[in-house]
Amino acid sequence: MKHSYNDKSVFVDLCKLFLQVGGEQFARLKSAVQAGNVSATTQECHALKGTLLISGADAAVRLLDQIEIEFNRKKRVCTAEKILELQNEIMLTLDEVRDFLAELESLELQY
Repeated sequence: MKHSYNDKSVFVDLCKLFLQVGGEQFARLKSAVQAGNVSATTQECHALKGTLLISGADAAVRLLDQIEIEFNRKKRVCTAEKILELQNEIMLTLDEVRDFLAELESLELQY
């Protein structure tokens, strides 16, 4: 909620936005990694990190930080293992955000 200034409706909108763009951003990152495009990998990594911060996906953000550090140190794209690990974290986060929104909607319907 800190990224929404503790405004519940703004937070819900940010969660919905994350669900809309998070998967697409990861797909672009994965494509950039598979193509060996270091510049695009860096760009997509940065964009995805911003989106993940909104949803509180700290584990995924830490992985993206590791990917960026590895690039800056070795000037090459990340390993397939890191991308798979990141994909798993993103999928878990997407599921958690969907569950959160469904639970919130269910609670609102009760009142």
